[in-house]
Amino acid sequence: MTIDPKNKKYRLELANELTLLKRALEKCSISLKSIGAIDRAIKELKNEKSLPLGTNLSWGYKISGFAMEIDVSNNIQFPKTVKKAILDFSINLKGEYYDFTKEFKDPFKHLEFNIIVEGKSRKRKDHILSYHLDRHIEEGNPSNEVHPIYHFQMGGRKLDGYHGNGKNFGNQLILDNPRFMHYPMDFISGLDFVLSNFSPTIWRQLKKDHAYNRILKSSQERTIRPFVASLANHFGFHTINKDWNCKDICPQII
Repeated sequence: MTIDPKNKKYRLELANELTLLKRALEKCSISLKSIGAIDRAIKELKNEKSLPLGTNLSWGYKISGFAMEIDVSNNIQFPKTVKKAILDFSINLKGEYYDFTKEFKDPFKHLEFNIIVEGKSRKRKDHILSYHLDRHIEEGNPSNEVHPIYHFQMGGRKLDGYHGNGKNFGNQLILDNPRFMHYPMDFISGLDFVLSNFSPTIWRQLKKDHAYNRILKSSQERTIRPFVASLANHFGFHTINKDWNCKDICPQII
C-alpha cells in the first residue's frame, strides 16, 4: 500500500514539529536521554511504510522513556517526607489524516497518555502517583459507567504492576472512576500540560521560545479546536459543518 501524498506531507510536518520541540527542550534542564526518546516518533512519522491503521491515510507514533526529576517540596502533598520525584510521560497515538483547517473531527483513532510519578521518602519507600488520558475503545467491553471519548483518570491499570511490589499506597483509596471529560492531546500539547503542572519553571522558560509557541499553537489547532468548536456548535454559539458528535465528547450532554 502506498501512502497518500497529503498524508505524507502531513506526517513530515508533524516530524518537523517534534524536531523543533527537541531543539527547544535542549535549551532547558531536561536530560538528553529523555529528549532522545522523541527520535523514535520522528523516525516512525518519516517511515512511509509505517501505516499503523492499515490505510494510506493513517499515521501514528509512540514515545516512551521521557523522564525527568521534579521538585514536589512546595506542593500540598502526602507524605511530606517526599521532596524529589521522577515523572515518566509516555504516549501512543494513531490517527488518519484529514484537513483539520476545514473539518471538525476527532483527531485520533487511538490514544494512550500516561503520567507516572514516583517519589522516595526518607524511609526509602517508594510512593507512586498515576494519571492517564485515554481515548475510549468503542468496541471494547461495555461498562455501567459513562465513557467520554477522551477522559482523564487517576490510578488505572498502570498501577497494577506496582501492587504487591513494596510500593507505598498509604491509606489511599484508588478507584477506576470518575472519568473526567478532557480534550485530546498529542505529545506536544501533552508535554506542555505536564510541564505546566509539574515543572512550571521549565514551562515558563519554554513559553519564551517563539518556535515552541508556534508548534504548540499548531498542536492545539489540531486537537483542542475541533473539541471546543463542536461543543460551541451544540449550544448554538458557533455554526460549523461536519462537527464532532457531542454525545461522544460528553455523554451527559442533552
